[in-house]
Amino acid sequence: MPDISRIGTSALTAYQTALATVSHNIANSSVEGFSRQNVELATREAQFVGVGFIGSGVQSTAVNRSFDQFTFDQFRESVSSFSQFDTFSTLAAQVDNLLADPQTGLSPSIQNFFNAAQGVADDPTSTPARQVFINEGEALAFRFNSLERTVSSYAQGADSELTESINIINRLAVGLSDINDLIEDSSQNGTGASPNDLLDERDRLLVQLSELIDVQTVPLSDNTVSVFIGNGQPLVVGDTPTPLTVANNASGGGSQDVFITQGNNLVNITTFLSGGKVGALLDFRERVTDPVLSGLGRLATGIATLVNEQHTQGLDFEGNPGANVFNTVAPNVVDDQGNTGTATVTATISDIANLTTSDYTVDFDGTNYTITRSDDNSVVLTSPGPAPINATIDGIDFTISAGAATGDSFLIQPVRDSARAFSFLLTDPARIAAASPLRTDTTLSNLGEARLAIDSITDVSQFPLSANGGAIEFTYSSATNEFVVTAGDVSILGATFAYDPVTEGNGKQFTLGVPFDGITFSVSGTPVDGDTLTINDNVNGVGDNGNILAIAGLQERVTLRGNNTFQSAFGTIVSDVGSRTRQASITRDSQEVLLQQTQAARDSISGVNLDEEAANLIRLQQAFQAAAQVISLSDEIFQTILQTLN
Repeated sequence: MPDISRIGTSALTAYQTALATVSHNIANSSVEGFSRQNVELATREAQFVGVGFIGSGVQSTAVNRSFDQFTFDQFRESVSSFSQFDTFSTLAAQVDNLLADPQTGLSPSIQNFFNAAQGVADDPTSTPARQVFINEGEALAFRFNSLERTVSSYAQGADSELTESINIINRLAVGLSDINDLIEDSSQNGTGASPNDLLDERDRLLVQLSELIDVQTVPLSDNTVSVFIGNGQPLVVGDTPTPLTVANNASGGGSQDVFITQGNNLVNITTFLSGGKVGALLDFRERVTDPVLSGLGRLATGIATLVNEQHTQGLDFEGNPGANVFNTVAPNVVDDQGNTGTATVTATISDIANLTTSDYTVDFDGTNYTITRSDDNSVVLTSPGPAPINATIDGIDFTISAGAATGDSFLIQPVRDSARAFSFLLTDPARIAAASPLRTDTTLSNLGEARLAIDSITDVSQFPLSANGGAIEFTYSSATNEFVVTAGDVSILGATFAYDPVTEGNGKQFTLGVPFDGITFSVSGTPVDGDTLTINDNVNGVGDNGNILAIAGLQERVTLRGNNTFQSAFGTIVSDVGSRTRQASITRDSQEVLLQQTQAARDSISGVNLDEEAANLIRLQQAFQAAAQVISLSDEIFQTILQTLN
């Protein structure tokens, strides 16, 4: 005969466990990541008493947590994606605001500098106008330097945050390994019970880890998980964590990379990492600060080189050749730390119009030398040698000497340091070379209306003309429709120029032959047979503005790769950063919505509903009281039987 007392006791014990579980749920309802727990109740085995089977009570078989792995994985991935785009959007917005703000951006300074050049052209003898040119040149240099310092500080701040994030990842990895160890011990106690609170703690650590970096987990049979990052690199395997390290890139480019310990070696895994704050910091460097610094460097190089070239073709207030206006720096070449050979690489910028913003790497595999453009990872040269190797790529002259060993590598940064080193060199207004070194004249006896104008001068090595044959004369022959060019006793290559005033009277451009091949000029109008046009040294040309006009004209010229002027090149930098910032902001907002949805889905499964728990508490309390009543009834029956027997 079943024991009513035991039935009541089993119910009392089972509902006590259920009440404790509900109380535990209520107590942890505000704990992040806590999963609601439920007691599974099962009917105890019935007993046969002749007339049939009579039940023997209830028992609690397990305490399970409300959890769905697929939903949790979706939530964790949403956490990682939102963290990445939220961090990237915040960082990129700083650079976007810096570049686009007229008070801190570069466009006003470029405009003011060339306006000052035009001011000197309007009044070449004005010392105040020349001083304004110097002031605006210094202001332009300061703005370049300031932008470079600020963007570099953002990059350095991102590197510091990267180091901090990796340290946190290492601590979380240790925490996960410790939790795995505890879970494994709990799973081996022979009861088969699930260590729910430990599993919740593990999942909390996984969520915190996902905020920092995208991770993949592999569940094991003992309830532990192995955690992998990047391209399958192990971060935690069982109870063994693998530490990550932040160190300078071996190429010496100054960037901080992430390494993982494999045996006794550190392996660079930076390119494999994505997601979370770490992914955002790496993207910020690769897609924002590096391109901006290189873009500013190319622009500084372009302005400095072209203004210097033009300024050195002119004459200053005292008739001396112009000097460089801006400081320029050579491309930065860095040997990889692992190089074992003796080869050297040099790089020289030879063509501003073809210069890109990219870095380059030179590698030797024991057979071939390769040059790779970093921004699109394209191989732009493969050569079997033998060294020395000379190559011109994207406006840069590369020279690779002999002595390279297998595996040697070099990093070339053509313009990375240019904005930082950009400076204005002139301090004396009289040193501004506003005048052209040459002037044009027409002979008073000319009967025609032909005019000669100098368009550009690219080589001043043959000046003054008085020391190299004297004035250059162009005498027109109507019989042959050509100008005959003479310069004293100096022989000029190609000393005749065809010119038909009927069809070419609106203007035709010519370039003189050697040794005056640096002079390009235009002839217009209608000459008469025997008319002579002359190019002379610009003696006492203090009021001449030919050279400073050419400098002012550089602002509107397409001078940089991509069909860019100086202003449009900076505009490209601003628009690129702005586009990335806006796209990141849009993606961040969409990821926030997705995160809210996945979190709601997770909470609907695992979250604690206090109203539901309160109802469960009342229900279980009533069941517990009823069970106690059963025991009381059993005692009364027992006492009645004893009294009857007595």
